[in-house]
Amino acid sequence: MACDPIKLFVSVGEESADLHTSRLCRALRTFIPNMELFGFGGPKMKAEGVEIIYPLPELALIGFVEVIKKLLTVYKVEKLAMQIWKERKPDAILLVDFPGLHLRLAKYAHESGIPVIYYIAPQAWAWREKRVHMMRKVIDRLLVIFPFEEPFFRSRGIETRYVGHPLAERIPADNTPTEPLHMIPSSPRIGLLPGSRSNELRHLMPIMIKAASILRDKIPHAHFVLPLAQTITESMLSAFSLPNWIEVCRDPTYEQRKKLTFAWTCSGTATVENALLGLPMAVVFRTGRINMFLGRRLVRIPYIGMVNLIAQKGICPEFIQEQCQPETLAQYAEELLSSPSRYMEMKRDLAAVREKMGEGAASAQAAKEIMHFLEIQKGFHFTESH
Repeated sequence: MACDPIKLFVSVGEESADLHTSRLCRALRTFIPNMELFGFGGPKMKAEGVEIIYPLPELALIGFVEVIKKLLTVYKVEKLAMQIWKERKPDAILLVDFPGLHLRLAKYAHESGIPVIYYIAPQAWAWREKRVHMMRKVIDRLLVIFPFEEPFFRSRGIETRYVGHPLAERIPADNTPTEPLHMIPSSPRIGLLPGSRSNELRHLMPIMIKAASILRDKIPHAHFVLPLAQTITESMLSAFSLPNWIEVCRDPTYEQRKKLTFAWTCSGTATVENALLGLPMAVVFRTGRINMFLGRRLVRIPYIGMVNLIAQKGICPEFIQEQCQPETLAQYAEELLSSPSRYMEMKRDLAAVREKMGEGAASAQAAKEIMHFLEIQKGFHFTESH
């Protein structure tokens, strides 16, 4: 192993990336104990010994309008990053997701002669494929988390490695038998999963509460559960008239979600979590008119829910914008819960998605790829002793 510490600058942009990257940093230290890790991140990375220079998760954005509002902060962060690189001289930089900022940082790093590793790829296969041209120029190694991404980016000239999805290691397969396969509980537990950002909460929470009220009238024995994302505070929740028959909980280890029968789920990471849990769902999405107007002209994929994109078919229905109405959501839930055959078909489709995503070794695999990349790019030599 090299005598001097390996210096890796790391940057993430939101809570989920902070968690995934903290596990990756832990795995990196397993292979390279004296690696010096520093950059932009959150509390979970800090807990793994990463020196946090700027709390970047405060920048977490969604939608076109919100990005514009934060441009001054983005420029401030870019200048800070370049200053740090000049002073600390990292051997490489690791950028995680958050392409609006990170592709710009990748360009500046490339121009400064710093190798760029990118973990969790921009979704260029969904929209803004022109980004691939810049990615090919400025990213030295791309680590992707969905199996279909590796051939997509490789065929476009980017050095790409599929490492598995980090959620698969957080949600191991549960082979414990529960209800008989043909049974739906007579007192179903219905989940409300409105997302992890305030913007999502504002658009979806009122609709989900009303849908729950309608469904409660139709299925009196149903229980309703709202597992809060870590980013949602009690004060944010107090803005909504939440009835006392909806159980509110924190669920960082998915114990409550494992007990759910069905969930209305904001499109995004939560749909992948549900797939790994085998939880039937309806995918919902609603945003501001300007964001939706722009999105419909730029996004070119057949589905908005990641679970359906992985399955490459619509295994879970999607209720988007005008279709996302309380009556529609309640009606679909009632119909699914009264049809064991349809319910079990969705369960089987979700199990197939889980199989596609593989089992949990993404952090270790990504750490190995970074280690091998540093060996090739910088001439370091490491011994895999773990």
